[in-house]
Amino acid sequence: MTRTAWLGLGAMGTPMARRILLAGLPLTVWNRNPERVAALAAEGASSARTPREAAAPADVVATMLADPAAVDAVASGPDGIVAGLSPGSVWLDFSTVAPADSRRYASLAHDRGASFCDVPVAGSVEEAAEGSLVVLAGGDEPALEKSRPVLDAVSRLVERFGPVGQGSAMKLVDNLAFLAGLVGFAEALALAERTGIGAERAAAFLFGSPLVAPYLKVKYDFVAGPAEPARFSISLAEKDVRLAAETGGRSLPTAGAVHGVLEAAKAAGFAGADVGHALTFVLGRRPSPE
Repeated sequence: MTRTAWLGLGAMGTPMARRILLAGLPLTVWNRNPERVAALAAEGASSARTPREAAAPADVVATMLADPAAVDAVASGPDGIVAGLSPGSVWLDFSTVAPADSRRYASLAHDRGASFCDVPVAGSVEEAAEGSLVVLAGGDEPALEKSRPVLDAVSRLVERFGPVGQGSAMKLVDNLAFLAGLVGFAEALALAERTGIGAERAAAFLFGSPLVAPYLKVKYDFVAGPAEPARFSISLAEKDVRLAAETGGRSLPTAGAVHGVLEAAKAAGFAGADVGHALTFVLGRRPSPE
């Protein structure tokens, strides 16, 4: 059986790691927060004191972390993942990072005789709990195939986009399209407010139009409904668009503009709010939900 190490037990990482347990794979977990480790240990996972200790016996080492800085912190040093990678093992990074970061991690793994694949996901907390995420993969096909038991446990589909870095690139493409659409929709409703049409009246019309993506109604209804935990925070969305803008450079002025809106929302106290509250921020409807 594929011995798996999982590092990063946040909103997405915990349900994904739980899917590994449900698949019957031997699982060792590590996280900075010991309470999250204890919860999975109670369900049958082993716990590790350091990332290196988690990685050392594993066939597949999986990371699901907030940003490149978090991956670097867990990967580096004498107690980091890289020091524990065994020859022939595979490091799967589910984090959303820049393509250049993924290529850098692949080089570190290669120096240890291990493989690396960037495997960020499309989907949110519900899909993570169901094991129905879509994996946007970059890396060698043999390494992905070796990791198939882990990938199958957390996803309904693995789509390979090319060599290392292309999975991360596709995740930035995906999130830029999503977030640009969301911010554009928010500004369209703000225009409706300022011209006297009203955001609700405009939204009702737009939701009947093929020009508006279905996910926009999902986020609109989420914000209008009772308070729920964030599925994808504005802080993480801001980071993703920043990475997209940095990767694309001056050729992506819209990415820069969307980043500016999300950065302003974050500074206004919306950092931990669901990204749907970009609507709340742009419309200026009520104080920050934090």
